[in-house]
Amino acid sequence: MDTTAGMRAMPRHEAPNDEWRAWADGYPSFASAGLRCVEISDTTAVFDFGGTPFPLNPNGAVNGGIVALAADQIMGVLGARLAPTGSMPVTAVLQVQYHSPAVAPLTLTAQAVHSGRTLQTIEVVVHDARGRRCSTATGTMSVGALEQRIAPAVGA
Repeated sequence: MDTTAGMRAMPRHEAPNDEWRAWADGYPSFASAGLRCVEISDTTAVFDFGGTPFPLNPNGAVNGGIVALAADQIMGVLGARLAPTGSMPVTAVLQVQYHSPAVAPLTLTAQAVHSGRTLQTIEVVVHDARGRRCSTATGTMSVGALEQRIAPAVGA
């Protein structure tokens, strides 16, 4: 199922941060994941997580898979912001450490650790409503030409 129909085109690398924030908030998976972009700059981004229809864990915390999904989505947006126009990052490695139960609402702060021509490293730190660090996610993003990233699969 194509969930990108009607989606706004990705801004150019040089576009103002407000355009990037609006683009992130308009991305279909962000609303589904309960994410809202609070701010984004050349190397950082902050997102709020209010919750999803996915059930909470028995202790009232957000499921770790949902935390990983949110971190990965945020890495994709910040990676796209970092990448040159005409290129797109994809997740090559995603590592998530869970420090304490993530009781929503959550704040997720992304920081570019490294941004090169072909590889990016992005860290996302997750804090709960009390300001406790719940999780830390680190991702390695592989950057390539946008046309290569959206080509149909072999045999499709």
